[in-house]
Amino acid sequence: MKNQIGSRNLRPSRRTMAMAAAVLALAGTAVATAPTASAGASGPAAPPRPLLGREQQVRAYWTRSRMEHAIQLGPLGAPLGSTRTPRAASTTSAARESGAGGIRTPRTVGKLFFSDAQNDYVCSASAIRTRSRDQVLTAGHCVHTGPNPDDLGIPLLDSLLSRPHYFSDWMFVPRYYRGRAPLGKWVATNRYVSSGWTQHENFSQDQAILTMGRRKGKRLVDVTGGDRLALGKGPNQGHVRIWGWPAESPYNGRVAWRCDGRTTETNVDWPGDARMSCPLNGGASGGPWLLRGRRTANTGTIFAVTSREAASGTKELLAQPLPRELRTLIRRAGG
Repeated sequence: MKNQIGSRNLRPSRRTMAMAAAVLALAGTAVATAPTASAGASGPAAPPRPLLGREQQVRAYWTRSRMEHAIQLGPLGAPLGSTRTPRAASTTSAARESGAGGIRTPRTVGKLFFSDAQNDYVCSASAIRTRSRDQVLTAGHCVHTGPNPDDLGIPLLDSLLSRPHYFSDWMFVPRYYRGRAPLGKWVATNRYVSSGWTQHENFSQDQAILTMGRRKGKRLVDVTGGDRLALGKGPNQGHVRIWGWPAESPYNGRVAWRCDGRTTETNVDWPGDARMSCPLNGGASGGPWLLRGRRTANTGTIFAVTSREAASGTKELLAQPLPRELRTLIRRAGG
């Protein structure tokens, strides 16, 4: 993230896409652009286009080939400003692959697919326990670019490709494993993200809620179960477990990975950040940080979701503890 210190945002890099767009523009082909965000002073912005009634269209779009070739939300390059590296947490954490050594991915955790006018992307997400039983929690930057998308340094292309916008066509695949969807494919019918993220890129509000349509008459949480939320927790927590689908080398996004360890507070990048030593990378954005208490093989209690990674030095993930204001977003989403 260009205006952050000591971290890399796990959002899309558009440099390769910009070159393709330039070719199309020179050939006289119109380049489609996603709608510009129009968030209000507070709360979620109105959808730029209707999502209801598009479930079958979205489900048909996400073929196995498209899912396997969707790209991770990668870094935007080295951040400007200080090159300080956050001090490593005292407890290191090695990533462990789901499916290896008897490790099973929780039923609530899944890979999130979405797109915009330029490309297909992936993040991670979790089904959560709410009144409506149809909600998924992920990172805000997996739903909206924020007000400062990647600046390519080419005015014409920046105006076409780097305008703030929502992504679209979200599909959540719980327990995604090597192209398979053992618990089905669930299509988003709406999305909710705070104006703190869409307008101000406030990392304490880098969270979003997606509502999922029913599948074969059933609601998502009736099939997967739902994780509880712990709002307003401090950044120092013991026995935390992080899940995600990292897709940058040496990972390939085909299986889930997890890290276990303790989190500590750091203010190097954003005040009140929680950090944990963990080598997961792009594609893991939005994955849950689960507390030890009441954690089972399939459900748990989320106190943060993956937001950023340290730009250099020790491999660390950064996240803001879920704010109490997230409850308002959940209620507006019908939960």
